[in-house]
Amino acid sequence: MRHRPSGGGPQPLRLFTFHHAGGSPSSFAGWRRELAPETEVVPVRLPGRGRDGRSPRYHDMTSLVEALAEDLGPDLDEGPHAFYGHSMGALVAYRLTRWRARRGRRLPARLMVGAFAAPHLFHGFQDTRHLDDGELRDWLVAVSATPATLAALVDDSDRLGEAILARLREDLGLCAGAREAEPSAPPLACPVDVFTGTEDPLVPSADAARWNSYSSAGTIVYEIPGGHFFPRESREFFFHALRSALRLPVCNC
Repeated sequence: MRHRPSGGGPQPLRLFTFHHAGGSPSSFAGWRRELAPETEVVPVRLPGRGRDGRSPRYHDMTSLVEALAEDLGPDLDEGPHAFYGHSMGALVAYRLTRWRARRGRRLPARLMVGAFAAPHLFHGFQDTRHLDDGELRDWLVAVSATPATLAALVDDSDRLGEAILARLREDLGLCAGAREAEPSAPPLACPVDVFTGTEDPLVPSADAARWNSYSSAGTIVYEIPGGHFFPRESREFFFHALRSALRLPVCNC
């Protein structure tokens, strides 16, 4: 993970972004252009996802988050920042925030979660563990509000071949095994901003709203037109909402 360059004047707020299941840091292509200069976007490469293919994989959410906390710790300790996680990435961002809260470390100024129900609720990832490749492709199309666009992606064997489908299935398994009990830990001291697609079959709006029990600093729900991949389906609408959230007062947690 790179550190911020030194220099005069105020530094932009860093937004660490966590990708969806089967994704990569490239999922956030174009975000830097959309959010500059007020926000510096830092796409996160999850532990075990190195380009060399030799770094160890993590097969449970607890181990992955612990490794991630070690990787990102110096960057997160050095100054104010925010998190945005989409789908699986929302769960990762939340678990990382909870890990740091338990240890008295600096929290994100805002925790932003997209396309994921409150962690203690059922989510549709549980239904994907036994799907074959063809069924998994069909499932991806079904959760999109613009299936024609997504169908072009999943039919491109160079972009969604066997290796990527295997990674997607592995990530979905991480999420499926990570459901929490009813929240019993103290609410987080940072605000939680929730982004949800109005046509997302995996995350009913009522389930997205249940994130309100996870923060003592307030929760705002933003409903975005589209399905599970609403940042791609309603890009202009989404970034308007995201910029609005990033301009809200932040906590020095």
